[in-house]
Amino acid sequence: MRGLKNILYFADGEFVPSATFSRAVDLARRNQARLTLIDVTPQSDLAADLIKRYGLADEAQQSEQRNAALVHLASEWAGDLLAHVRTPIGNPFVEVIRAVLRDGYDLLVKPARSRSGAGAGLFGSVDMHLLRKCPCPVWIDPKPQRQVAEGAPRYRSILAAVDPVTTDAKPLNQLIMERAIALAEHDGAELNVVHAWQFMVANEGRGGAAAGAGAGLADVLRHIEHDHAEALGALVADYGLTMNDGRVHLAKGDAAEQVLVRADHLNSDLIVMGTIGRHREAGVFIGTTAEDVIQGSRIAVLALKPEGFVSPVTLN
Repeated sequence: MRGLKNILYFADGEFVPSATFSRAVDLARRNQARLTLIDVTPQSDLAADLIKRYGLADEAQQSEQRNAALVHLASEWAGDLLAHVRTPIGNPFVEVIRAVLRDGYDLLVKPARSRSGAGAGLFGSVDMHLLRKCPCPVWIDPKPQRQVAEGAPRYRSILAAVDPVTTDAKPLNQLIMERAIALAEHDGAELNVVHAWQFMVANEGRGGAAAGAGAGLADVLRHIEHDHAEALGALVADYGLTMNDGRVHLAKGDAAEQVLVRADHLNSDLIVMGTIGRHREAGVFIGTTAEDVIQGSRIAVLALKPEGFVSPVTLN
């Protein structure tokens, strides 16, 4: 990924040179970017007298401990790339987003925190808040991918999920393609592109709709599929791809479901996607498709926001 100048790594309580941290350092080094490390001490619900009575570390002491751990991690592995270490106290996702708003980071990188319980997804509560509400791109990595002798781990298969038929999504689609291609080239990964389309018809598949509409419905579906194929072909053509080379996938069905199915079928270990493709309505911070993909993903996600995205988190 080129053009990065200001990267924020959120340790989220992990103070070891993990694969995700190695990736953040590698990105900063390749782009000659500033790297800031942050960790947040959650505000405690315990009364001050209980903390004192049982000899527990208060919020300020915990923040100092986290600061020392980050400084050690940075001095050992980040070297002269380090710009700052930050250890605020507060709500973790809110403090991280406020840091992004305050200092203009152009990428947030963090390790995933899986939810607990049966059937829980890969991304925890803080992860989900950041993916939904952080104004800069958010890259959440669950575990090491293909390891190399030195430096960051590498991905094997990257899936770019695009929506070429939404008119005002063109800049976001271009950003998705550029980021995915740059990562694939650097990691030596296979790149695939997917777009799914769906046409809802009452009683579709039961024979009722087909009986009523006859060949007319089939013609409509063929026309819609052709339009989606044409739009997808035009998008990927700008990047040297065609609809016939096996790396471009046009799927029929629910968009989120098809993205996850293709990711599984292709053994992808990273999905590059936009969080919302059309003009955002008031109070809507992530699209339904993006929400469903993130909820169901078991692999790393790089989530990109459209230009003009406004986070619900403010500096006040």
